[in-house]
Amino acid sequence: MGVNLARHKLQFVNGLVQADFSALPPATRPHFTLDKWPEFFQWLNEQPPSLLIIDGLCSLLDQGFGMSQVLQFFVSCQRIAETKAELGGGYAGLVVNVLLDEFSELLVRSMIRRSHYFFSFEGLSSGASNDVSGQLTVIPGHLHCQIQTQAKDFKPALLHYRVSDVTVQFFSPGQSSTVL
Repeated sequence: MGVNLARHKLQFVNGLVQADFSALPPATRPHFTLDKWPEFFQWLNEQPPSLLIIDGLCSLLDQGFGMSQVLQFFVSCQRIAETKAELGGGYAGLVVNVLLDEFSELLVRSMIRRSHYFFSFEGLSSGASNDVSGQLTVIPGHLHCQIQTQAKDFKPALLHYRVSDVTVQFFSPGQSSTVL
């Protein structure tokens, strides 16, 4: 994910259950992989307040777990984060990366109904560009709409982004620093 995890209050979990991360620099290795769920939840409950990032949750579907099992895992992580937040030692939130394809579409739709926001990263529809790496669409999730009375006024936001070696820049379409 390109983040120096040693400097931030992030807990990075990789959805792959059988992977060798020894080639990665120690600062970018995941803190946990989803080999055994009971140990994961024990580990998660012992962590200090932080943002939990789960990368590749859809890989659990590829490993043979059912959609309902993966969704229950997601809901359990949400409950732990909410409970810690209510007790004052809470997580800043939960971020889950899921690759959208025909096998994970139902999972993604179910997760959106249980989320505050949905972020969609994709390439440019016009093709490759030297100035823009892709576009991000931010859409309110079902929980956002339940909490916010003005949620009907929230329109999806479209941003372009550029990834460099050490940073990611977000900007409105047509507002890239190289264009201006």
